[in-house]
Amino acid sequence: MTWATDYAKLIVTTKELDLGKGNEWKETMVVPQEPGNQQPAPQGPAPAFVQNAQARNRVQLRVTRTGSFNIREIIQYLQSTAPGAEYAAHGDIIQLFNIIMCKPPSGGARVTNAGQNRFYPHEGHPGMEKYDLGSGLQALRGYYASVRPAVGRLLLNLNVTSGAFYKPLTLSSLLTEFRGRNNEQSEGFIRMLKVRAEYKKDKEDKPFMVKIKTIVGFARENLSAKPQVRVKRFGNANEVKFQYTDSKMPNAQPRETSVKDYFRIHHGITLQQPGLPVLNVGTRADPQYLPVELCTVLPGQPFNRLLTGDQTSDMLKFAARFPNLNAMSIAGTAQNIGNGQKLFRLRDTPGDPQVQSVQPWGFRIGVDMLTVPGRILEKPRISYAANKLLNTSNGSWNLANVKFHTGGRFGNWQVLVINRRGKNALYEDPRGEMASGEPLFGRLQAELVKYGLKMGQRVRTNTIAVDALTMENRASNNRILEKAFQDANELGVRLMFVIIPDYDRWLYARIKYYGDIDYGIHTINSIGSKLQKVNGQPMYLGNLALKFNIKGGGVNHTVAGTLGKPLDSNTMLMGIDVTHPAPGNSEGAPSIACVVASTDEYITQWPGSIRTQESRKEMVTGLEEMVIERLDLWVKLHKKLPSKIILYRDGVSEGQYDQVLLQELPSFYKAFEKKYGAEKNWPKVAVIVVGKRHHTRFYPTSQKDADYNAQRSKGSWNPLPGTIVDRHISGRIVREFWLQAHQGLQGTARPAHYVVLKDDVVFQADELETFTHNMCYLFNRATKAVSICPPAYYADLLCERGRYYLHSTLNENHDGASSAGFDANENWTGGVHPRLAESTWYI
Repeated sequence: MTWATDYAKLIVTTKELDLGKGNEWKETMVVPQEPGNQQPAPQGPAPAFVQNAQARNRVQLRVTRTGSFNIREIIQYLQSTAPGAEYAAHGDIIQLFNIIMCKPPSGGARVTNAGQNRFYPHEGHPGMEKYDLGSGLQALRGYYASVRPAVGRLLLNLNVTSGAFYKPLTLSSLLTEFRGRNNEQSEGFIRMLKVRAEYKKDKEDKPFMVKIKTIVGFARENLSAKPQVRVKRFGNANEVKFQYTDSKMPNAQPRETSVKDYFRIHHGITLQQPGLPVLNVGTRADPQYLPVELCTVLPGQPFNRLLTGDQTSDMLKFAARFPNLNAMSIAGTAQNIGNGQKLFRLRDTPGDPQVQSVQPWGFRIGVDMLTVPGRILEKPRISYAANKLLNTSNGSWNLANVKFHTGGRFGNWQVLVINRRGKNALYEDPRGEMASGEPLFGRLQAELVKYGLKMGQRVRTNTIAVDALTMENRASNNRILEKAFQDANELGVRLMFVIIPDYDRWLYARIKYYGDIDYGIHTINSIGSKLQKVNGQPMYLGNLALKFNIKGGGVNHTVAGTLGKPLDSNTMLMGIDVTHPAPGNSEGAPSIACVVASTDEYITQWPGSIRTQESRKEMVTGLEEMVIERLDLWVKLHKKLPSKIILYRDGVSEGQYDQVLLQELPSFYKAFEKKYGAEKNWPKVAVIVVGKRHHTRFYPTSQKDADYNAQRSKGSWNPLPGTIVDRHISGRIVREFWLQAHQGLQGTARPAHYVVLKDDVVFQADELETFTHNMCYLFNRATKAVSICPPAYYADLLCERGRYYLHSTLNENHDGASSAGFDANENWTGGVHPRLAESTWYI
């Protein structure tokens, strides 16, 4: 009999188990101890602490038969031509297939399962690939596998993935490399990390005892201890004391000792670094103290918190690879098996078509990549003022010698220069003298006018200096920033061009908060070194002009015929997204839900509604009110309600499709009842889910279909912009397609996945695909096609802006004692300043 398990709740076997009466089997089992943990059994009755440990190592098991499945039934279902054919157990059997496929890496040595069928070979595994991220972290290359139903067959999706992991160093070395700002930050970094503690007596090489422990934190006061012993927060081995009773001595009385003395007297270990903070590897209520110097970090532990900016850049360098490299990692070559196929034991030797790991289950898997038909959609032409048309090349174009379709308009505007005290990061010549930025600001203004913007008066430039951008200086820097916005508001400034010394997330967040929430002033940021760089300055100023124009209510460019049949100029496009707290964010931090909607026939202005809601809830709370806000603005601008609404829903997984229809769509209907009245007057609605975080990739089969210029020997080898696939890998129930509208400049391009959940508009397949493709050329702040269509993209951007409104809560790690609740000073719960609410302020 062959078996597999998900190591959580399910076991699948090739034969029925004899579970006895009632199809259920119960047993009490003892969990095996880690090697080296075994100690001689005590003579006589076991002490209480030994009895407690034995009780913790016993678990109650209950195995219940849930059903049996036949592979032939799902194949017949997938091959059925009957439109109403159903197979109620198809979800269960797909889950079982995934369990079977993941058995080899799940049970393999030196492989970490990071969840969602992602497996990473780590130290000691021949397939390990790593990259140093610094500060105690490394990137590992892993593989993702998922069985997918398609028309007439089942497919295995195997893809390369990357993740951040702790380095398997001694714990003291890890903390040294991490360089925490304080003990609290270091505690957050190592909290819940598993370590191997080796107990070695002085002058002995081999440990007499080994324990695997999970770090709860550093030592802290335990008020529930009986009897109470005061423990210094972050105390070291000399300072942390506790009471214990020596079980080897009859009638022994509780005595107090330090961690250092306990390890010396009871274990014969003289600590070499007693000044380090002591770890708690028990619980908050029942602490167990362990010195840092005994511990080594176990390999293959994922880092699930926020990376720093430099670490994110390094991760992208590691993860972004040419498509052919990823293809070879997965499938290999004629001479070598790919690491992906090795990991899942799909082949044993090169050229062997047999699948070794699944043969006992009665099926086989083809090991060659699947060839599917695709096509490349026609490139749209871009229109500017005076009907000037531009052709695109590889999904991009430039702004040379054009005026925006409609110029934006501003009142007073101002340049705010932010320098650092003691050093001017923007205009410092070799002699240390500050050069004037006014000529550059005048050149920017001239460029904006050249593109057709109608600029009001530029009031005097304001130059301020902030202290070093550290946690300690935030309060004083905050006051300096707020004063700059107060002054600008008194001068009637409606747009502020802010020049910052370098990118800092906190500084950016505060600028956006004061501008968007408190004072209603549009803000556009620029790093001084980039602004004054001579090479490429016209292009850089042009990119800034895109943002200026949109914030001023203008139209950058149009794509003719985008709202063609079956749509018209009375069609509203909407996007919805929800962003959630990341691991390491403040406990109780909220999620943020956003709804954006177009307001004009050019599909260029996208005001939105933004709210906080229950933590980690994906379906939008208060959606009815947000839809009404969008409809009211449409009526204000058009004097009538839209007749069609096309919704692109971002961020939902396949398992949540039904929730969109059952929970979110009714909120639209309630809004329609209030605004349209009788159901016969309601608009026609289409609901399309946009998927970004999936593992489907396409590799061109010929050079002519690849992004590669043979004459220049340059290109990414990705599919060409406009590549679409809508057959052979799609399911049999819902309409879906994969569209790569953009040019994949870095790494392997990821196509956007579109799934149609509802279509009252009755799109033809080509109509919807072409419409979606054309929209990808209408993104406001770029002169190139983007990877996902603007409704989803803008909803995602607005969610990201909301995270900056709650920067400390949602953009910083809070793993230590400070994570008891989100920052009370960040009390924003939704909305923006009324002066900005009807604009696309978040671009």
